[in-house]
Amino acid sequence: MSDLDLLRQYEPIVRMTQGELFLPRAVDSYVGASSLWELTAEKQPVELAPEGELTLDQLATYDTLPPGSLYYLRFVREPLSPLEYQRWLARPDRPVFKAPGRLARVPLISRIGDAFFNLSLLVRGTLPGGTSAAAEIKTRALSQEDDRAVYYGRVVRAGGWIVLHYLYFYTMNNWRSGFYGVNDHEADWEQAFIYLYEQDGVTRPMWVAYAAHDMRGDELRRRWDDPLLVREGDHPVIFAGAGSHGSYFEAGEYMMAIEPAFLTPVKHALNAARKFWTETLRQGDPAAAAQRIEQLISVPFVDYARGDGVSIGPGQPRTWSPVLIDDNTAWVAHYRGLWGLDTQDRFGGERAPSGPKFNRDGSVRMSWYDPLGWAGVDKLFPIGRLAEEVRTRIDEVTADLRQVRDRIETERALLRDIALDVEALKATAYFSSLREDRTRELTVRQADFQALVRRESELAETRLALIDYWGRVQTSDYGPPDAHLRQPHHPAPPVEQHRAIEVWAAVSGALALMTFGYLLVTTPRHWVAWALAVAAAFGAIDALARARVARFLLSVIIALAVVCTIILFIEFWQWIIIGGLIVIVLYMIRDNLRELRA
Repeated sequence: MSDLDLLRQYEPIVRMTQGELFLPRAVDSYVGASSLWELTAEKQPVELAPEGELTLDQLATYDTLPPGSLYYLRFVREPLSPLEYQRWLARPDRPVFKAPGRLARVPLISRIGDAFFNLSLLVRGTLPGGTSAAAEIKTRALSQEDDRAVYYGRVVRAGGWIVLHYLYFYTMNNWRSGFYGVNDHEADWEQAFIYLYEQDGVTRPMWVAYAAHDMRGDELRRRWDDPLLVREGDHPVIFAGAGSHGSYFEAGEYMMAIEPAFLTPVKHALNAARKFWTETLRQGDPAAAAQRIEQLISVPFVDYARGDGVSIGPGQPRTWSPVLIDDNTAWVAHYRGLWGLDTQDRFGGERAPSGPKFNRDGSVRMSWYDPLGWAGVDKLFPIGRLAEEVRTRIDEVTADLRQVRDRIETERALLRDIALDVEALKATAYFSSLREDRTRELTVRQADFQALVRRESELAETRLALIDYWGRVQTSDYGPPDAHLRQPHHPAPPVEQHRAIEVWAAVSGALALMTFGYLLVTTPRHWVAWALAVAAAFGAIDALARARVARFLLSVIIALAVVCTIILFIEFWQWIIIGGLIVIVLYMIRDNLRELRA
């Protein structure tokens, strides 16, 4: 079977979210409609090829750069003006997107963090308003000439696996401007992998991996028989995030979180308090407490991967037009620049991505040069070889166990001989120096011997586990499909919010920030007391709106108890220390007297 046939046999189905404006498409028309620029080492942009004169073959010739410089494409020459942008928003054929307020799902401090995040957009390199609208208009014009839904695919054979690599190109990521997300940037590359093995001359799928925002290694993949992996025959389904185009295994709304650097000390302090409360005092639920802290100090965003929009793939209204690529494809192998505007964003989120093979710094992506390691498949044997490899491993462990047991007998005899020498040397003071040397040798050898016995136990347990696993593999039982996942990423549960709660959540963070700032200016001497009072007032309103009054009151009681404890310690620390010493002394005396009576 050819590489193209393999790609087509298992090509994924991509389901977009209602309201999505940008779909996977061909790169050649995009490049032809873009200009090419060089950002010099002095951070000066220089146009190298104007819009309409660039091809993929020409792009491949830009493979060398002066030190400190960078190539980038520019798709949108000028964003829409404010008036044009409003007209674009008001167009009658605009897709409708509705979502419950993301800020209503998180605590007040997260909303304050969101306000700081929005302020950071003013000083970062970001795309101007109206850019995504201009990109949509231009993309729509390109689609009139070439409306193909394209994926770029390659096949990699390594480590006994056959890897199908699918890449999707979008002209724009409008997550921030279109769906209240983290960022906007020109161009977007997304990818998915299917890992096949060969058995009895037949090729079969075993793993599927999708690129998602913060997932790494094992978390990226699902086993082919996982019930949560949606498939239509041999075609896995990708639920693409609205605007972000991140890939998910389940349809739904995914909570994403960004932790601002200025909140990291707060996180450390809260985690220290959590450990004392849950581990020392054994109060509450440790997992729930850790999750609440993560929510508390993070800026919340939602990636909407509902799958209720356009569907592309086999048996869908739109089908794929695949294009084969590899290391010999010139534009893939040679152009290391960005595929859209370089905004020089300090945080990187608003900069365009590089191509399918390279990172922004020009280095090769791990997903390209090591697709097995990228998803943690490099450590796994293909199923076609698994039974044989387990049997081989059982034989190896059995041989190691036999060698260790033989060494144990030899070392035990030697250990006992040295112990006899030490006992004999204790009888006279003339050999004290020799006795000390032999005693040290005995201590070292005894530790080594105990490690050897421990190794025997470990090998024996490993051998039993391998024999059990070999039996299960013989019956095609490979264990739970999600056993490799430490933190499975599932969509957030559906929320039903009242409009009043959403409005309050939208304004409360900014109002709290303004109030704290006002108090800092007008009441600097009593700012802390006033700030605590305002925080309690905002928390009470929040609790009433969310019908969580009982939990709020419990939190207030715990906080007051902690504050009172701190105040008491500050005021009476000498007496507290003296009282503590008295208690310790009385306990020691009682314990010692009880020992005398025994």
